[in-house]
Amino acid sequence: MSMSEVASILPLLERIRAAGKTLLMVEHRLRELFRIVDSVLVLHFGRKIAAGAPPEVMTRKEVGEAYLGAEVKA
Repeated sequence: MSMSEVASILPLLERIRAAGKTLLMVEHRLRELFRIVDSVLVLHFGRKIAAGAPPEVMTRKEVGEAYLGAEVKA
């Protein structure tokens, strides 16, 4: 999805979440995804590298290097 497509769908996903529905998403844009999820499981080449709440997962070195473009400081 393009950035504009992602931006247009996020409000819908936020409304679905607010309605108490569970969503399973597969997405590579973690920054956007972290805004709307309660928990996340991150795979890198099929191997689990992190799981938990977005603030915890976002600070993992492996996640930063693989998906966020740089090492993230804890």
